[in-house]
Amino acid sequence: MMSRGEIADALQGLLRCSVERDRPLSGLSTLGVGGWAECYAEPTELEDFLVLRRFSHREGLPFHVVGGGSNVVFADGPIPGIVVSTRRWNAVRWLPREDRVVADVQAGHALASLVAASAKRGLTGLEFALGIPGTVGGAVVGNAGAGGRGVGDSLEEVLSAEPDGTLRRWRTGEFSCSYRRCSLSEPGRLLLSCKIVLGLAPRGEIEENMERFRSARRIQPHGGRSAGCSFKNPDGESAGRLLDRCGCKGMAVGDAVVSDSHANFILNRGRATGGDVLSLLRACRRRVFERTGVLLEPEVRFLGWLYAWDGEPAANMGNEMDEGNETARRV
Repeated sequence: MMSRGEIADALQGLLRCSVERDRPLSGLSTLGVGGWAECYAEPTELEDFLVLRRFSHREGLPFHVVGGGSNVVFADGPIPGIVVSTRRWNAVRWLPREDRVVADVQAGHALASLVAASAKRGLTGLEFALGIPGTVGGAVVGNAGAGGRGVGDSLEEVLSAEPDGTLRRWRTGEFSCSYRRCSLSEPGRLLLSCKIVLGLAPRGEIEENMERFRSARRIQPHGGRSAGCSFKNPDGESAGRLLDRCGCKGMAVGDAVVSDSHANFILNRGRATGGDVLSLLRACRRRVFERTGVLLEPEVRFLGWLYAWDGEPAANMGNEMDEGNETARRV
């Protein structure tokens, strides 16, 4: 395999954007943990994304994508391969269409900015996303949402770079979205942009909708560094309530601690590592399983880890996790 110096030199000759070696990543994460990317790029042009994807595919290199970093736990130490940020790929076009407007949005556009701009234009359909951090691309990958609504409900089209570097346009009916998941979020696929269909509504109605979701989020912790909700809600239950009932509030590993105001949030008190966060997630998950039989599924992503919750069958999960069979291995 090519050394990171050889990778960076080869890429720099192919790209318009710069390639950085050993780029620290903790500053790109809202949680503020993790190591560094051996090779890192922030493209501003479509062709650079395609070149990066083709190059990594041809050379057999790990390929990682990061947007707003709001639900990601970076591995500690060096992350080999190529880390690509979409944060400078952030344009939006507003396309009028009879009684609707379509937002054609690049993946790195901040979701909060799209929500605010939509409301200002008198467009409805994204009020539920008020207060959800991160980028539009990340919101599509995880079908971010609240109150039973998700970004996928309004998706008309998604543009992706496939593992071989070719472009693919996915239209309604060719993909599906469910709770915190989009069928297009397959390994190796890079979501580049999407079209979101929005309706027209009186400004007062939009503000009323937004206030409802704003009120619902007031119980979430503010001011600390976190990656948002740690676990997905199981069917018919709240992960936060389960964690709270099982006494997870205040649990800590190193400088990673479960929030006292909302048990589904892990905070970085200052010097937490990715390993601290992972260990705390495992401890919370194990405690909930042992006391309720419910096996929580992480909502945060793990970038730079070959991540696996081992321990099947579920009946043996408690012992197997204690024995270390539940692992997150470095790439």
